[in-house]
Amino acid sequence: MISTLGVALTLFVGVVPALFGQRTVGRPPSATAALVGQWRLNLARTHYGSGVDVRQRESFTCEMHGPRLRCVIHSVRQDGRELVGQFAAALDRSPAPVTGISDVDTVELSQPAPSLLDATFFFRGKPTFAYRAYRSIDGASLVIVSVDPTSRAVLTTVVVYDRQ
Repeated sequence: MISTLGVALTLFVGVVPALFGQRTVGRPPSATAALVGQWRLNLARTHYGSGVDVRQRESFTCEMHGPRLRCVIHSVRQDGRELVGQFAAALDRSPAPVTGISDVDTVELSQPAPSLLDATFFFRGKPTFAYRAYRSIDGASLVIVSVDPTSRAVLTTVVVYDRQ
């Protein structure tokens, strides 16, 4: 028996990139990295899989500084812990330091397409988690889909952010 979530996630991952590639009316996307902008977590549109450090609130800002994407994340976790994580990384998969997030010390980023960004996070040289971030064509939403950090197989967490 196929679970409802499995079917929904399979459809989501198969359809979202195609939908985001279609032209819609609205603000054109940035020619830079998918994460560029100010983003706020949309809990109503988010699904957390098992084992995820669930957020109550989260916002982040990313901007390009030369060849590096600089991001600052402000997060309140379900248990009330607050954190501020940050990194500045090139989009060429070169390792860059991460601060403020427990069990993460490095990130590698790549951008296979203008509205898509791949991120893999490491701790002491071992991959710990990864995601693919898809920006909507109108630039109003960002969908982050968790993937296995080694195989890149799609996992069950889908996090949605709205542009601020």
